[in-house]
Amino acid sequence: MACSEEYQMKFLNALEQARWHIRTLWIVIILAFVANGFAIVGWMHSQSKIQVEVPPQIPESGLTLTQGEVPKTTIYSFAYYVWQSVNHWSKDGMTDYKQQITQFSPFLTPSFKLKLVQDYNNLLNQGELQDRIRLMQGMSGSEYSPNDVKYVGHGTWIVHLKMRLTEMMNSNAKVVKDVQMVYTLKVVRYNVDAKQNPWGLAIAGFAASPARLKTIV
Repeated sequence: MACSEEYQMKFLNALEQARWHIRTLWIVIILAFVANGFAIVGWMHSQSKIQVEVPPQIPESGLTLTQGEVPKTTIYSFAYYVWQSVNHWSKDGMTDYKQQITQFSPFLTPSFKLKLVQDYNNLLNQGELQDRIRLMQGMSGSEYSPNDVKYVGHGTWIVHLKMRLTEMMNSNAKVVKDVQMVYTLKVVRYNVDAKQNPWGLAIAGFAASPARLKTIV
């Protein structure tokens, strides 16, 4: 009889331990399920794309990139490309200038676009657009330098462009303006529409008035 009771007690203890293990396993399963749920939610809300700007020249020592960091070369290339394009009139400034402002408006802040439209109207009233071709290119010997770009904080850069501006009459190819200029532009982060503006940048205006270095014509 004593053996039967002892056997029964061992069985009950083993059963209780088994139940305790089962409860522990259920707790572990629930915790794992909750953790996986948080992981799935975090994954669903994470960025599907990470944009990293890579400069055109990578040093031999290697390169450390940070998400969201924009190299100076990228800022300079953006400012150069957009400003040169806005100032390219292939046939007639009266139609081309306004068309270029509209075409490149995704790369201009609304306030700076308005100033360019005002500049267009001023030149139109002064008779300096009709039949005019305008070309803008970098000055000879003024290649990019890191000193041409300065980060001033809050997603803003100051860019110095040394450009040669040439204007001629389309009807007779007579050069009416040929000057060397320094344009000090303000470039800002502008993540508005990635489809129209994949750079995520915009020219916000002049940080200083354009300065004439030399008059050729």
